[in-house]
Amino acid sequence: MTEDTLSKMATLPPNLPAPKVNPAGPATAVADEPDPLPKRFLNLRTLLSFVIGLAILGFVLSRAEVNFGEIRAKIAQANLPLFLGAVFLYYLTFPIRALRWQQLLANVGYANGEVDGTGRSVRLPSAVGLAEIVMLSWFANCIVPAKLGDAYRAYLLKSNAGVSFSKTFGTILAERIIDMLLLFTLLAVSVLVAFSGTLPTAILSIMQAGLVLVALVIVGLVVMRNMGGVITKMVPLRFRAHYALFEQGTLGSFRALPLVLTYSVIGWGIEAGRLYLVCLSLGLTDLSPAIILFVALASALLTTLPITPAGLGFVESAIVGILLLAASWGLAPGIDENVAASVAILDRVISYWSLIVTGVILYLVTRKR
Repeated sequence: MTEDTLSKMATLPPNLPAPKVNPAGPATAVADEPDPLPKRFLNLRTLLSFVIGLAILGFVLSRAEVNFGEIRAKIAQANLPLFLGAVFLYYLTFPIRALRWQQLLANVGYANGEVDGTGRSVRLPSAVGLAEIVMLSWFANCIVPAKLGDAYRAYLLKSNAGVSFSKTFGTILAERIIDMLLLFTLLAVSVLVAFSGTLPTAILSIMQAGLVLVALVIVGLVVMRNMGGVITKMVPLRFRAHYALFEQGTLGSFRALPLVLTYSVIGWGIEAGRLYLVCLSLGLTDLSPAIILFVALASALLTTLPITPAGLGFVESAIVGILLLAASWGLAPGIDENVAASVAILDRVISYWSLIVTGVILYLVTRKR
C-alpha cells in the first residue's frame, strides 16, 4: 500500500466497533459517515476479483476432469465430528493471533497503562476484543482484494483505542513478515522431509521463488533499520510523520521474539491440524504429516496474494495440485482428482466460506453494540 492509501484509511470514519473514550485524553472523534466496508465490497474491482478467483477455480477443476457427483458423495459421507473438530481448531487460531498481536503492540509501547507519544495512557481492548478485531480483518480480507483487511484492522484499533494508525499498521506488517519467514522455514523443512530431499521441478521452482522473496524482505528490513534517515527524506513532507510512526511500529515489533514465535508456531500448527482433521474426515488416514503440513502452509501463503479475496481460486488450486503431485510420487495414498478436490472444498468451507458467514454476524453485532 502507498502512504497515500494509508493516510486515507487512517481518516476513514470509525463506525465498527464503536470507539471508546480514553480516560486520560479526549474521546476519539467519530464522523457520521457510512461504513467503508460495504462500499469497498460492492465496487467493480472487488466484484472483478471474485470473478477471477472463481474462473481460476473452474479452470483448474475442469483440467483435473473431476466428477462432481462423486465429490458430492464423498463430502456427504465425511465424518461430521472430525469435520466439526477442524472447524473448532480453525477458530481457535484467532485468540492465539490476538495474543501475539497484543505482544507486538506492547513491543511498540501500546500496552495498557503505558503512556504513548501524546502523553496519554494507552487503553487497548481486551484479548477478546483484539480477537474480534483480528477476525473482522480476516473477514474483510475474504470479501475485498489487496489485503485491505490488514489496513482495516489498524483502522479498527485506532477507532477503539485512539492509537496511531501508522504505528499500528507497522505492527501488522511486522506480523506478516514474521509469518512469511516462519512459513518459508517450515515449508522448507516439510518439503525436504516429504519428498526425501529430491524435489519435483514445480516444488523446487516455488521454493526458489520463496527464497528470493525472503531475501528481499530481509534486505528491506536491513535498509529500513540502517537507512531510516535517508528514506525519511525521500518521503513527501506531509507523510513524514506517518512514515516515522510506521517505521517505529515495524522495527519496534521485533522484540520479545521467543514469545512471538511461540504464538506463531502454535497458530500454524493448529492450521495444519485443521487440514489433518479434514483429511481424516474423508477417510485419508495414511497421508504423511509432512505432506499435510506442506499443503497447509503453502495454501496459507497463497492467501496473501492480493489479486483475489483471501487467495480465492489460487488456494483451492494449490491444494488440489500439491495433493495430486504427491500422489504421483507415491506419497499420498488414496488421493485422486475427486478426493483432492473434496479436501480443497471442505477445507475452504471452513477457512473461507464459514468465515464470511461468521464475519457478517460479528460485523452486524459489533455495529449494533
